[in-house]
Amino acid sequence: MAEAGVNPIEIDELMIAEWGPHSEVASVSSDSVLEIRTCQRTLLIGSNSRPFPTPTRARRTFEGAQAYQFLLRFACGLESEIKGETDVFGQVKTAFKTLEAQSPALFRLFQPIFLKLLEDTKDIRAHYLQGIGGNTYGALARRILNPTAEDRVVILGAGQISKSIAPYFAEFHLKIWNRTENRLQELAQELTLRGYSDVDLVRSHEALVSAIREATIVILATPMGAETDTFVLSLIQSVNPKAKILHLGGQAQQAGAFRSHSAFWSLSDLFTIEKEQNLLREKQVQRAMNACHHRAILRTMSRSIHLAHGWEDLALFY
Repeated sequence: MAEAGVNPIEIDELMIAEWGPHSEVASVSSDSVLEIRTCQRTLLIGSNSRPFPTPTRARRTFEGAQAYQFLLRFACGLESEIKGETDVFGQVKTAFKTLEAQSPALFRLFQPIFLKLLEDTKDIRAHYLQGIGGNTYGALARRILNPTAEDRVVILGAGQISKSIAPYFAEFHLKIWNRTENRLQELAQELTLRGYSDVDLVRSHEALVSAIREATIVILATPMGAETDTFVLSLIQSVNPKAKILHLGGQAQQAGAFRSHSAFWSLSDLFTIEKEQNLLREKQVQRAMNACHHRAILRTMSRSIHLAHGWEDLALFY
């Protein structure tokens, strides 16, 4: 239920401004907009009935049905470099849950739109994007690194990308480090729930140095250019030059000294693999894009669309 005397936000009131991943985003009250950050973009989602930043430096802006259509494409992974990837949907759901905890009043205003988005994303993915293959960062990373039973893997970072990557490497003597303990514990709990309990958590600088010394694969799921980069690269080059490095915090042109390492990959390499998909996948993606367009039109016309939810989906909003 929305606040007394305040109507929920309708699709024709929806506003979205998109910035690049490292752009300075216009400031606005957290009581007015929802912010979603990914490695490829930052979104501010709001309403024309509430304060919204002047999007003078935004990369793109959308309003009304076009805003909902863009948000649906975004949640379906169709705006990502890896078309149809599933990780972004998890980021969207996490952002909504965080909004519910931090700004319940704003969440209630957006709740009807969120429910429609959840319903439509699941339906479009089920009908058009199932089985397109290689549509997660984890699957593509494993394909690039091609680990064997003898490999020892270290992942730095415990954010959303790590949640996608870790299950694909959990069987390879996996160790995970993160700057903050709470995110590390959260990832460990999620892996345990998925049946991956034999994962070592790295909690000290000394333990991290030891882990990198012994690793055959090092995956950085941290922002490219962070202090971690210099530390990891210098350590590997001095004591472990044969280790494979995959950096998921940026693309090749941002990699700097990493590019001199003999076995280095970045997001650019994942994107290259994704672009090698066959014609069938391209057709599936185009059909999904068309479905997003048609669904946005139907939603704007207030057409009723009833699809089955699982309890785990409904629990996000109640």
